[in-house]
Amino acid sequence: MYRFMVPFRLHSAGWLLLAFCILIGFAFFRGWLGLAVGALLVASLLLHEVGHMLAAIMLGIPVREFGLCLSGAYNRRACSGRRRDEILISAAGPVVNLCLVLPLLFLPVIGAKLALCNLLLCVVNLLPLPSSDGLRILRAMRGPSRDGGMIPVLNQPRSTLPVRLP
Repeated sequence: MYRFMVPFRLHSAGWLLLAFCILIGFAFFRGWLGLAVGALLVASLLLHEVGHMLAAIMLGIPVREFGLCLSGAYNRRACSGRRRDEILISAAGPVVNLCLVLPLLFLPVIGAKLALCNLLLCVVNLLPLPSSDGLRILRAMRGPSRDGGMIPVLNQPRSTLPVRLP
């Protein structure tokens, strides 16, 4: 059971991400409803990362931490060394967002907008943009990278380097 315990870290700039999500919630709705939507957006970001973490743990790959920083939610994990595993781990986050879309549609008042946000999180993360899951999938499909086979860890803060755990 211990291996499923991954520490959470909220970077000092992570508060800005929280505030931004709350502002988005208030842009959609006023009052408590806007606050709820903002909190559920943060939950969607964290569930995305939990998807990556669960896939990594199921494949036996150590996960060091996850958290929030200015650039988004992230997790730090070891490189699996296998292309298939990297693809599965990278795809797990967007799949979680996609799986949230249908149930969210059944939430009264706020469900449709939250479902749309999760669908957008899924699609944008699958685009081969810098620091995206789509780029990691594409790199894993092409083969080892030029830096000795290391694939950068998922959504890491910019100040952190890729890690290779024993």
